[in-house]
Amino acid sequence: MKIEKEQNIEKQIKKHIYGKSQSAIATFPAGFGSTALQEVEEILNSLWFKQKFNSKCTLLKNEILIENVHIFALNEILLRSLCLTDLRLLLLEEKAVGKEAFAKHCQSIAWDYYLQKSMSLKVKVDSVASKAFHESGLKEILANILKDKCLEIVSGENTNETTALYAELYKDKLTVSISLCGQPLYKRGYRGTLSASAPLREDAAACTITKAFDFLKKHNPDLKAQTLMLPFSGTGTFVFEYLLSQFAHAPCLLNREYAIQKMPLFRKENFSFLLKKSHEFSKLALLNSAENPFHILSIDNSKQANIAFLENIENFKNKLDTSLQDLFINSFHKHNNIDEKILCENFLKLNIDELLQNENFGNVFLPLNPPYGIRLNDKGDSTVFYANVGKKVSEIRAKLKNNNSHLFGFILCPNEDSWSAFCKCMRGAELETYHFTQGGMDIRVCMFF
Repeated sequence: MKIEKEQNIEKQIKKHIYGKSQSAIATFPAGFGSTALQEVEEILNSLWFKQKFNSKCTLLKNEILIENVHIFALNEILLRSLCLTDLRLLLLEEKAVGKEAFAKHCQSIAWDYYLQKSMSLKVKVDSVASKAFHESGLKEILANILKDKCLEIVSGENTNETTALYAELYKDKLTVSISLCGQPLYKRGYRGTLSASAPLREDAAACTITKAFDFLKKHNPDLKAQTLMLPFSGTGTFVFEYLLSQFAHAPCLLNREYAIQKMPLFRKENFSFLLKKSHEFSKLALLNSAENPFHILSIDNSKQANIAFLENIENFKNKLDTSLQDLFINSFHKHNNIDEKILCENFLKLNIDELLQNENFGNVFLPLNPPYGIRLNDKGDSTVFYANVGKKVSEIRAKLKNNNSHLFGFILCPNEDSWSAFCKCMRGAELETYHFTQGGMDIRVCMFF
């Protein structure tokens, strides 16, 4: 009887999940909607496993709605995305007036497609201007429906749920979706010491890098970076996100797990195919880069941050599939000598002339995420600090220009005064500013070339 039931569920999954188009919701770091949309559309337009549907992506206020998409294409977005935070399969979208309608619609969902007994679940309910009223009551209704479908329903911040289920009521419209990720996509899986103190999430870092290179294309589409110079490097977030981006290294190759792998609808063959294609693309990018020397210069005045950076490098290497470890890490060390390049000194005191005498850095990409004076033990006005950073960047730009090289990059500013102080010191440079939200703070990002 059990085998017959499982076979029936498999037939239904084949018919209703793989035989029909799906819809999904993608979320992203606040303020990076257009960048995330661009990435999703680029993946859908260059799928490794072609789909028979013509997908449509719509940027909404805080999410991207992906319609008419095959589940295999969603797998590919899941494995390849650098800029997304979460990817949720849309299970239901119906009109629901009151609690009874909410319960009826939730009971109608074919939960056996998505949940199994070994999974733990976090349930998140949001109700806005709805006749069903309070979230707590709706969450209890949903929990009662699901209690026999999974191992447990957990709550709170420090839990180990397999995935999260979302029920959102806006007026009388009910939307139910389930995360295919489980852990947020910015949790790449390599971080060790000081992880909690990293000021910028990986998905936001990936978005800032993407926008910087889009900005560069406007001014010099043929320009390539030979050096990543990273002042205030901290635990290395920008280094790792740059490497993932520039070496076409899909995050799935860091060997993290996804919630979809635990779902009854999961198809291992397709997942394995996508992992294989990820390997092929990364190997090709690494082999092509081997002919072009590339430098990474990481600078931080915190010994503790530098130790954590080296630990993260080892974690990063160990998370790679064994068939890529030697190729990736040998390339990393061959061109960059990362252990020797981590300098425990102040960026503002860096002797550019001395560096240029020793090595030809070529064109330099300079992402700046200053610690707002905290790690520099500076209790003074941040505008002075940002003005000094601007002067240093202008100095580097001038010295590189004398060597027929270019400088481009960006700086994250915590307020308008620090942004203004930096910009005033960047005379002659092409500048463009945008905003995003990080930890409730409005960050101004000034890109320069």
